[in-house]
Amino acid sequence: MGDPKPGDRIDRRYALRRVIAEGGGGIVFEAEHLLTTRPVAVKLLREHDIHNAAAKARLLREAKALTVARHPNVVGALDAGETEDGNAYLVMELLEGRTLAGILAARRRTGVADAVHVGCTVGQALAVAHERGVVHRDVKPGNLFVALDGAGGEVIKLLDFGIASLSGAAEESSDSKLTMRGEVLGTPEYMAPEQLLAEGELDRRCDVYGLGTVLYECLSGSVPFEGRYGQVLLQASTQGVPPLRSRAPEIPAALAAVVEKALCRERAARWADARDFARALAEAAPELAEATALLAPPPDSAQPFWAREAERSTLRGAGPVSGRGAATPLGRRRFPRAPYITPVHTRGEGTYALFGRSEDVSEGGLLVLTALTRAPGERLWLRFALPATGRVVEVEAVVRWARPGRELGAVGFEFVDLPAPERALIREYVASLTTHSG
Repeated sequence: MGDPKPGDRIDRRYALRRVIAEGGGGIVFEAEHLLTTRPVAVKLLREHDIHNAAAKARLLREAKALTVARHPNVVGALDAGETEDGNAYLVMELLEGRTLAGILAARRRTGVADAVHVGCTVGQALAVAHERGVVHRDVKPGNLFVALDGAGGEVIKLLDFGIASLSGAAEESSDSKLTMRGEVLGTPEYMAPEQLLAEGELDRRCDVYGLGTVLYECLSGSVPFEGRYGQVLLQASTQGVPPLRSRAPEIPAALAAVVEKALCRERAARWADARDFARALAEAAPELAEATALLAPPPDSAQPFWAREAERSTLRGAGPVSGRGAATPLGRRRFPRAPYITPVHTRGEGTYALFGRSEDVSEGGLLVLTALTRAPGERLWLRFALPATGRVVEVEAVVRWARPGRELGAVGFEFVDLPAPERALIREYVASLTTHSG
């Protein structure tokens, strides 16, 4: 049978076009509703999980959690079900944009106004979910998506309710085994101490802690406690959170205090709920709580040195500089770019392996987020799905700059002799998004 793949039809209603993301929880595709032609995102299980009752129940539970937690800043669930061969699927709105994790990997930190806007927006969305009995339990930059809306602006969407817990009217007794006590779920660096210790029932305050960690990272460029599970557990259990202004002295003291309260070790000392947290953020920095432009390049003054270098460099002909691995500044970027997320594979010893995911594309190259390192000037073959058509291409590329990161680093690739038809297709895609976003 194999994993689902582009070209497959799901439940006689959805045609899979290209892979958007792949991981242990399943594969997400860009797809099209066969009757209405509406573009959607479809999440399916991998082949080895199709007959795994727990994996299937979790995916369908995620569909329910998204439906219960519906909000303008939560990704919309449109449909769910089971295929004839037994695979479960979840259909969601298709988003165009970038994850906050991608933005942080490329910039290291955001501006203060961006961070406050993220906190106020996501806090309100979490508050609604909590009031309806849904606790996300995995609030982190990778699960926050900055999308283009229909009017050319930006909207932040909370993603991936795959390990969310449901309680009260939202819960079914048959679901209880999926969120058992003592089960450690989440991403350690964004998990509350009680979550790391698997102590009793988790409540909305674990999401307050997760959002606080996200804002701490947005403002300072680092998380409070870094490392693997055991290392984070030891630090969170024995050390206080490093003062935010010790890492970012320019942050207003009132704002730093609001974020630090969300990160208290004892949950009773944190903000009682996400709505209180969002309200306190807005009150601490009222002039900064309006919508900003996370997808747009920030002013040079807000960027670290390596990012200014990369942003100003042309892809073609730019040589590496010592130190951060950025490209030499030679003026404005040669080709316009647009957000584009898809898995990127590289070839080694005759076979392709997953290298990372693209965050944006231009006819000149790709920006890829990856945990692997590459040296400027290195050449390798990339395999990825093209925008619009989903056709998979293999193209040689050269590393123009690379910046290692805590989890994911950023690598700028320049295409080598990309064929004219593929170049034109990418150019048309970038132009359509540029026009769409104003």
